[in-house]
Amino acid sequence: MRKILILALLLTALSACPTKPTEEPPKLYPGKIVIGGVDWPGYLALYVARDKGFFKEEGVDVEFRIYNSHVGYIADYLAGKIQGVTNLGNELIDQVLRGFDQRVVLVIDYSNGSDGIAASPAIKNFGQIRGKRVAYEHGTLEEYFFLYALEQYRLSVKEIVPVNLDPIESAKALEEGKVDAAVTYEPHLSKTIKKIGGTCIYSSADAPGLITDLLTFGAPFIENYPDSVSAIVRAYFRAIRFWKENPDEVHGILTGQFKATKEEVIQQLKGVTILDEQENQTALTFSMGTASLYGNLRRVGDFVMQKQGKKRGDLDTDKLIDKRFIKNLK
Repeated sequence: MRKILILALLLTALSACPTKPTEEPPKLYPGKIVIGGVDWPGYLALYVARDKGFFKEEGVDVEFRIYNSHVGYIADYLAGKIQGVTNLGNELIDQVLRGFDQRVVLVIDYSNGSDGIAASPAIKNFGQIRGKRVAYEHGTLEEYFFLYALEQYRLSVKEIVPVNLDPIESAKALEEGKVDAAVTYEPHLSKTIKKIGGTCIYSSADAPGLITDLLTFGAPFIENYPDSVSAIVRAYFRAIRFWKENPDEVHGILTGQFKATKEEVIQQLKGVTILDEQENQTALTFSMGTASLYGNLRRVGDFVMQKQGKKRGDLDTDKLIDKRFIKNLK
């Protein structure tokens, strides 16, 4: 009887003890996650995370797929063929206005001279562009950037001869003398200028905060697979830390990616401000200034919506930012 009583008391005590809830395993995307983009110095961490195996170590199968132009990867993104893209502030807003639901999960960089307008040796300043053939890709960042530059000089697109080519083709056309100026970006910008002995007559350094590179994913993907997004963000910032601790090795990765010399890579990186984890914490804190993504997107949103004949109230750009992956970064 005594043994039965002791056993009963023990069972009662065990049942009264709260059981520690077991953590649910992360819900990861079952297939390959494709992030679309173009070759660009600011995407350094994506190249590093890919080549050093950081994505795989975080439990996700990620391909950083390189396209020739923004048009190509944005078309695949909007068609649902890829899950994420290296997006631009103006293009993000345009895509959302067209009905594509998506969110920003981190800020990659601010262009600080790596986007520019290269011109032939005969053109020494932006004012001399009037009446000239200018190559840029219509409906993309290059057009947005070029139109902004025209506005600063009180010029109209009607005062130049537009030639619709993607950034790589634009640079090539300038080298071949088919156009007088080309809107492009690194590594093509400096290579073309060096080859023809030309000049950069306007760059993103003349328009600070205008061009912001972002990592975005479709809203349904984020909702269904937040653990995968967290893993990608962790791998991304591991790559940033690796770069800071091993710059020579990372420069080697970029020389192979861009088919450039180490000196050219270092020069190209000077034209971008790549944000680390702490800087992302700042960028994803609300402020009206352009150092905050909230203020930055409001400014860019006003410009884009004005061009499209829309009102500010047509889109709340603050809601395009999902800061939980930065705020909860472990």
